[in-house]
Amino acid sequence: MTFLQKQIHFTASIQRKVLVGLILGVFLSFVIIVLQPFDTDQFHSNHKILVLSIFGILFCLVFITYSIFENLWYSRVHKVWRGYHELISIVLFFTFVGSVIFLYNSLMINQQSYSVKNHLLYLRTIVLAMVPVLAPLTIYLRQKFGERIIPVPPHSMVLIGENKNEILNLEKESLLFIKAVENYVEICFLDENKKPLSVTFRQTLSNLHHQNPFLIRCHRSYLVNRSTVKEISGNSQSAKISFIYGEEKIPLSKTYYKEVKASLL
Repeated sequence: MTFLQKQIHFTASIQRKVLVGLILGVFLSFVIIVLQPFDTDQFHSNHKILVLSIFGILFCLVFITYSIFENLWYSRVHKVWRGYHELISIVLFFTFVGSVIFLYNSLMINQQSYSVKNHLLYLRTIVLAMVPVLAPLTIYLRQKFGERIIPVPPHSMVLIGENKNEILNLEKESLLFIKAVENYVEICFLDENKKPLSVTFRQTLSNLHHQNPFLIRCHRSYLVNRSTVKEISGNSQSAKISFIYGEEKIPLSKTYYKEVKASLL
């Protein structure tokens, strides 16, 4: 698989994007103030350091602003961010930030009128020259602070506990129910031979429900998978849920009786 097709990390958290933007902004300000590239040493002003540091501030602000639109793109591709997405995004970002910096440099510092020709020339010379300096650091930070979400197949589910290595991958049709036991949960499911098994994770019932919202609550201490339910026996005062496989029965409380009953119709 080539890099362009490979799924890579993506920094989705706004807090982390702000951190990355700040680091990049400080770095750019340092380069411009200390190294003074592109004849910056010929620029004179009573507030030279402040004027030059604004380049870094603009870079940071544009990075954060652009990230909002980038997150929408990330959602559109179902949170599977590939190498070619990163490449296109970096090109668009540097075009965007280069244009903003050009306007600041042209209109505010040099006090020149806007010119499309000068705009394109600035992108082709100044911005393009800075890309080899800033792009590698930008990509590195985005990968370092990013995450890679592996899509779960549509017929599968993942249950994650609080302790290390508490991860259970199951086919949806194999889960029977989840029971809360103090600070733990007991997960009851079927093995390959349709034999009921159970594992215990340190987790809350609410968190597991959030992880897998297709489950339904049938009792304050139980979540049930409706697709494995065989029948509901008894009335609303003493109802029990039985399953297609196994002899296990779990309670169905009066609070959830109508909702669960209706979901099985």
